[in-house]
Amino acid sequence: TASIIVNGNKVLLTKRSPLMVEGGKWCLPGGGMGKWETALESAKREVLEEVGLKPEKIKFLFVYEEFVRRIKVHANVFVYEMKCSGDVKINWEVSSYGWFSRREIARLDMAFSHKQILNKYFKLRSVK
Repeated sequence: TASIIVNGNKVLLTKRSPLMVEGGKWCLPGGGMGKWETALESAKREVLEEVGLKPEKIKFLFVYEEFVRRIKVHANVFVYEMKCSGDVKINWEVSSYGWFSRREIARLDMAFSHKQILNKYFKLRSVK
């Protein structure tokens, strides 16, 4: 799962810990689903674990089929848009975080296919 947490025109991104695959790169909060866990349950859990926020207003957006051959990843990523409450508190998987505009995101070194996921999100938003 991947969660696009919005605050105005900014999106919350986390910088992955050097201990993680794709360490040092920026990404959306999220991760793999546990056994018997729904995509929505996974998205909420990952946001709480990684950034300490409580998801409140949640909207399912799309499924993104992700191929990252350089690290041998093929996944179906369930993407949600969220508004959350609380203050950001990062865990060991995250070395830092920030709120970024679309223009700022375009210049970041991002993990997995998260830049493509965000590009799709921004295109969908501009259609509305």
